[in-house]
Amino acid sequence: MAQPKCFGAMEREAVYRIREMSAGGREISFAAKEGGEREFLLGLAEAALYPEKPLVSFETEREEEGRKKEEEDFFRLVQKLKGKQNVQRLITCGGVDDGKSTLIGRILYDTKSREEQERIQRDPACLRKDKSVDYALLAGMTQEEASQGITVQVSYSAFAWEGSSFLMADVPGHEEYTHNMAFAAAYADTAVIMAAANKGIVPQTRRHTRICHFMGIRNMIFAVNKMDMVQFKEEVFLQLSGEIRQMMEEYCDCTFWIVPVAAKSGANIAEAAKEMEWYQGGTLLFTLKQAVRRQEEKEGDFCMPVQRICKSSQMKGAVVKKRVIQGEIISGSISEGDEVFVYPTERRARVEGIYILNEKVNAAQKGSPVGIEMDRELDVARGYILTKADRLVLTDHIEADVLWTSDNRLTQGRRYQAQIGTASYPAAVTKICYQKDVNTGEHSYAEYLTKNALARCEICFPRQAPAACERENRILGTILLFERESHSLAAYGNIVHTVSEETWKENRKDVTAKEREEALGQKAGLLLFTKERRAKEYMNYAERYLLRMGFHTMQAVFEKTEEKSLSYVQRLLDAGLIVLFSSDEAERKEAERLLDGPERIFDCTSLPRQEEDLGVVLKQVKRWASELIS
Repeated sequence: MAQPKCFGAMEREAVYRIREMSAGGREISFAAKEGGEREFLLGLAEAALYPEKPLVSFETEREEEGRKKEEEDFFRLVQKLKGKQNVQRLITCGGVDDGKSTLIGRILYDTKSREEQERIQRDPACLRKDKSVDYALLAGMTQEEASQGITVQVSYSAFAWEGSSFLMADVPGHEEYTHNMAFAAAYADTAVIMAAANKGIVPQTRRHTRICHFMGIRNMIFAVNKMDMVQFKEEVFLQLSGEIRQMMEEYCDCTFWIVPVAAKSGANIAEAAKEMEWYQGGTLLFTLKQAVRRQEEKEGDFCMPVQRICKSSQMKGAVVKKRVIQGEIISGSISEGDEVFVYPTERRARVEGIYILNEKVNAAQKGSPVGIEMDRELDVARGYILTKADRLVLTDHIEADVLWTSDNRLTQGRRYQAQIGTASYPAAVTKICYQKDVNTGEHSYAEYLTKNALARCEICFPRQAPAACERENRILGTILLFERESHSLAAYGNIVHTVSEETWKENRKDVTAKEREEALGQKAGLLLFTKERRAKEYMNYAERYLLRMGFHTMQAVFEKTEEKSLSYVQRLLDAGLIVLFSSDEAERKEAERLLDGPERIFDCTSLPRQEEDLGVVLKQVKRWASELIS
């Protein structure tokens, strides 16, 4: 099940991206290239779309900006890493001015040959005024960024060390550019998170650790930089290590390392630092080699989202003109003769032929960009999913943690275009359950989300879609939201819960009050009012105020004292609702016993005399209700 000769990891990723562009009807366009680079790009595109002729153009002049520049930078890196079978994707992040770019530049310098190092030392473009090497410039930082001491754009650097290849992204540390950091983290296997020894753990460190984990990174290396500024003191490193270990208790599924370094002088980057003989761990480059992407213990079931459909009439070894289903295998393996199951049509067929690019093979495994022929024609289109067994969930309602990256606000009820795998669906954000502080992880109520916010949301689709929880399947558990008008990316999301039409079969026990609260995303609560005439008006004010914030409410008003009134209130509370209860003093005392804890009860019996003063009370109600978000 080997790949074609000289077909490396980055080329497989390039094939996937080329097929995505083709499926979207986009022409693959580049600025003018010279011989070898131009031939490489053409050959890669033809191999990806074979037997169809790719729409590739080379322009003589064009401003390199936006998405096209990012694509061109990516394909240049692909050529640089051509044929490398195992390329580890890294991301460096952390606080502003913690030395990310300097660290990357130092790594690039230390991993070059002696001749290349001497050339850098003579190059004025790489030197400071004092003739010393400015390592930040080696990492792709612009002169403007270097002069400000910050990183704004994501830049990529490739290097090799002791037989391993690495591709490292340098990302912005400032909160304003969190979306850039998330974009780079989406493709990374390992995160190098900077912490300056002279500053300690700062909010950016905690924020980037949380986002790296959110984006699926489970290997993290904490580089405690600028040890030279604290005289390489062991006690400073031990104190920071303790804080990092405490912070990582929240991320129990991660593997992490803590390495002391001084990027500017190169201490403990490639060679152990004499100044830190007390540190017995490996150098940073040694640790990078250890932090290989963890493989799952078992291979997993075969799964392949469909990218596009083509014909096999011109493929080598093809006898009859048949439809070929192209895609990338995201788990498991497939062989000729295997039976596959198609979502969402729930039809079955047998594999009759497998192609990796334009070569026919007997089998293929995870990571292969394949084409599959079936023994019979089925209704298969982009976005469908092939598996060997009927194990995916079809759902039209999910809960997802989303990182909002759009400049526009996210409000409840807004509609977007959602993408899961290669499938695209209309979607509506029906509820913002709560917002999560990116720095501390604390939950709070939110009427809307602004750029770089992290929140738990409910999302609905107009039809059943195959999906999975992110912890079970990284690809099918990731959802992207796009603006419907501009088609720009609005959010990254991880599916944490799917609601299928089969869930009623899972548990036949009585539904509990706690389950109802979890379904509503709130705890039951009780607002107490008097039986005065104006109390009814204030109840209406308060209920409508809570409804507009997304809470589920019900009024309980009884004209006369009834024995059944409290049992009725109890049923409403068991339903997970916030109940607005109009009662006399005796009933209120009895009602207070219906809930555990006084924090679930808010006393509105002391009503303001003037209607203009009601706003003060409603703000107090808002703060109280925000604590009921579950």
